[in-house]
Amino acid sequence: MQETTIGIMFGLAAMLGFGLGNGFSRPLARSMGNKQIIFFRTVATSLILLPVLLFSLPSVRFSALYIIIGFVIAVISYFPLMTFYMALKKSDLGVVCPIANSSVIFTVLLSVIFFSERPSIFQYLSIGLIVAGIILISVNFRDIKRSEILSLRSGVPFAVITCILWGIVFFLFKIPVSVIGPILTSFIIEFGIMISSSAHIVMARERFLFPSKKNMFYIVIVALFSSAGTLFFNMGIDFADVSVVSAVTMSNPLVAVIFGRLAYKEKLTRIQWTAVLLVVFGIVLVSLF
Repeated sequence: MQETTIGIMFGLAAMLGFGLGNGFSRPLARSMGNKQIIFFRTVATSLILLPVLLFSLPSVRFSALYIIIGFVIAVISYFPLMTFYMALKKSDLGVVCPIANSSVIFTVLLSVIFFSERPSIFQYLSIGLIVAGIILISVNFRDIKRSEILSLRSGVPFAVITCILWGIVFFLFKIPVSVIGPILTSFIIEFGIMISSSAHIVMARERFLFPSKKNMFYIVIVALFSSAGTLFFNMGIDFADVSVVSAVTMSNPLVAVIFGRLAYKEKLTRIQWTAVLLVVFGIVLVSLF
């Protein structure tokens, strides 16, 4: 029980990191290309995590096989990032986010099937409340009505791919974490995504465009929060079940919405306030049981 509590605390820290990272990503998404954002962000996250890795080197567990597995997972992790941005290009945020952030459903299912995790009935209820809150907190029914949601030309197919791949990726993190630990795994994931994005830029015959000072400032901020999110999530699943920690971590739209309310003066609808309460109540329940 104590280890589960520690895992949930790390999950909350990861939720905060990913949520604030997404919040500060807004200016970048409007001024930089997708591949360039991912590349420079992961360069920064790798540089941030490197001293953490070097400092903890004496306690790091090494395994050539699981380091390779970590890099394979990193390559897979690059694809949902790209499909998420592709979905946003073709459809509105209110259509894409509710679908993409429902990835926790697949993470929980895979964890139950392959890791033999057995959440209690109260934890299933809590996860259900969190998923409902995630969907409602970011859904915009006007965007859905305007979008060609059943058309292949819409961003929905890319959002569904993102949802499935994120569900798989966050489930897979447990494999290297259980052997080489959360710190080395986090560095490998971020560094591997950087290698993947750079390879994509080269294959697309594009130039590496160094960001402006303003964009570089946002990249550093996003990298700080994103590296914290990755590190704390991996530390969380090192202590507790992936199904529980991922449900808490994937509540990060709650942080992004509150951040938007404070930083960008965005108004919350009644549905969003209801969603906030659902997510908070779900997190409280999963922590208690």
